[in-house]
Amino acid sequence: MLGIIELGIQYRVWRSKAQTGKKSPRSAPATPLAKMASKLNEESISLESVMAEFKLSNTTLRRMMSHMSDNMDRGLEAGLDRSTIAMLPSFVPELPNGKERGKFVAMDLGGTNLRVMLMELEPGEPMRTKQFNTRMPNAAMHGTGEKLFDYIAKALCDFLIERELADECLPVGFTFSYPCDQTGLRSATLLRWTKGVTATGCVGEDVVQLLEDAIKRDGRVKVNIVALINDTVGTMVAAAYEAGGHCDIGVIIGTGTNASYMEKSKNIVHGLANATEEYNHKTMIIDTEWGGFGDNGEADYIFTRYDKIVDSKSDHPGVNSLDKLIAGMCMGELVRLVLERLCENKVLFNGQGSKMLRTRNTFPTKYISEILHDDCGVYSNTRQIMDELGIEGATFSDMLLLREVCVVVSRRSANLAAAAIACVLNRVRRPNMLVAIDGSTYKYHPFFNHWVCEKIRELLDPGLDFKIVQTGDGSGRGAALIAAIVSRVKKEEEKRLKDLEIQRQKDAEAEERRLLEIEAEKEEAEERARKISEMMRYQIERGAEESFQRHE
Repeated sequence: MLGIIELGIQYRVWRSKAQTGKKSPRSAPATPLAKMASKLNEESISLESVMAEFKLSNTTLRRMMSHMSDNMDRGLEAGLDRSTIAMLPSFVPELPNGKERGKFVAMDLGGTNLRVMLMELEPGEPMRTKQFNTRMPNAAMHGTGEKLFDYIAKALCDFLIERELADECLPVGFTFSYPCDQTGLRSATLLRWTKGVTATGCVGEDVVQLLEDAIKRDGRVKVNIVALINDTVGTMVAAAYEAGGHCDIGVIIGTGTNASYMEKSKNIVHGLANATEEYNHKTMIIDTEWGGFGDNGEADYIFTRYDKIVDSKSDHPGVNSLDKLIAGMCMGELVRLVLERLCENKVLFNGQGSKMLRTRNTFPTKYISEILHDDCGVYSNTRQIMDELGIEGATFSDMLLLREVCVVVSRRSANLAAAAIACVLNRVRRPNMLVAIDGSTYKYHPFFNHWVCEKIRELLDPGLDFKIVQTGDGSGRGAALIAAIVSRVKKEEEKRLKDLEIQRQKDAEAEERRLLEIEAEKEEAEERARKISEMMRYQIERGAEESFQRHE
């Protein structure tokens, strides 16, 4: 396809030159990208030359995997002091095993939305859920922390009272999608607000304690906050429940990207060294936070000039580098920058474009999915998007070229995601590994799943196999399931301790009986010895008396 498109482009450029009779001088560059183009004005610009920057060989991807794995090892050992991949402990020790039973509550606070969910579990029966969704009011999001958590507590209390569950002291899993320093299953300090929330008095505080204090102030219900989680861990847990207790990696590819997997506790040196509670389990789900990979420049070889422009103009330059390469947050802007460059070099839209196309963040990532969903030869979505961008007079070859840019940029994202997943699979190394993936970018892009599966197979170590399943609602179902796991593990531990106490009592009683038997045997032996001694003394005395009588 590229060859056909290129012929059309070359013809259009030749026709433009023939009509003008000479090459028009360039106007002064109006954007950073135009300035960059002016420095390269002697460079031959074509679709293929631009797209070549986004094509990564398997050798390059394996180099990235090696650097990622090294960062994961150093993250486990020393955290962000020595790595760009944090490898945060979740303190979730197990996946669901199908024995979870009872009613559990999930609370999901993310962005401007709050959700409360009730989940009922019975072994061998389908999960039953009821939920309530609300939009957080500005007064709560931008007022005091007390107002924010009072609003959350009120929503929880209203939900439980309506269902006559106020006094059942149900276990609650709390999904809190903001940066935290988690030091225990139910203990995490808020590092900073994101997603537009600015509530005061919360940063530096334990968010579980803030919620518990608000529930006390409300005073209408009794609950037990048993776990604070993020949506990546929840995705892994939710998928494991559907798969009969088996899931090796949970992955998010949406606005951002992240992954979680089960790690041996002995390897989690940094996370457990800073824990506020004793952890006695052999394994733990690790929240990798792999979106930070590359923040120290260790992955510059996979960045294009367009990635560097996006990063420099972002809210946090130099931070969350892999997020910006893979996830939907920046994918649309990358496509826009490429289109702008092609347009400025008269490879696309006859050099005309539009003001909107030259404006930052006017090409959302959803445009990519919509363009690639178009039926060949019709391109109704593409035409509508070009209308929204104010682009007029586009030719059929322009539409093909636009589609090809979307393909190449998003396929680069898929290949990087596949390399990151393959890196973790090569570490896990179990038979028939299961990867659960959630997120809008993965879900709505028509080819992303196929591209990721295809590339993982090329990068995975020989002898390993995997399966990808798409899952959803890790922040809701996952949170409730983690509350169920924690409750089950707690009951199993209580039963284990109770059984140990019963066994200890039995052992103590047996020991007491043994000592009593020994004491009885000792007394019996002493009695026998006393009787034998008396008998011997009697015989001696009797013999002496008989001897005396004979001498008389």
